[in-house]
Amino acid sequence: MFLNSFIKKFPKVDLKIEELTTENISELLNQGQIDAGIAATPLGEDSIIEIPLYHEPFVGYIPESNSLYGHEQIEVDDLDVSEILVLEDGHCFRNHVLNLCQVKQKNNNRFEIKSGSFETLIKLSDEGLGMTLLPYLHGIELSKEKQKNIRLFPDPAPAREVSLIHSKSQLKMPIISALRSTISNVIRGAIKFDNIKVIPPKKN
Repeated sequence: MFLNSFIKKFPKVDLKIEELTTENISELLNQGQIDAGIAATPLGEDSIIEIPLYHEPFVGYIPESNSLYGHEQIEVDDLDVSEILVLEDGHCFRNHVLNLCQVKQKNNNRFEIKSGSFETLIKLSDEGLGMTLLPYLHGIELSKEKQKNIRLFPDPAPAREVSLIHSKSQLKMPIISALRSTISNVIRGAIKFDNIKVIPPKKN
């Protein structure tokens, strides 16, 4: 959502982007191998500076085969944890979902499905194997047909905090500041929720 805008404003900046788990991002920041990361926070690491960018609500992806499909909105208390498909270990959004549902991962076999992508979880949901929760921004990127399966939570909507993070020893602060400004400006127009409840990632 922000790359085209950033590249046009700062054409001389050489961006190299990788998709990593939050744990790997933290390790590489502390080792000085990457300059910055975008991750769900708080991380609670003294060596890392967190700059909050936005709060992103969770949404439900409810296929027609699911009993909640007819609901205009979904409540946390309506969720059947035995039907929720989540990402595999190492993905922070998995931890948010577990925390939201207040469950322990070892108590439910459904969480043993190994998937590292939301696309796979959506496909499994469409095949009748359950439902899933998605970040709001991922939901609005779906096709119009699949967006019919998106259900919002009532206010205050459960949400996650997403931040730009960097090590305390980082020297490329002008670039990081430019990233922060660009992302904030783009996201401000995409996420318009005033009443949210931040769900921290579940600690193992």
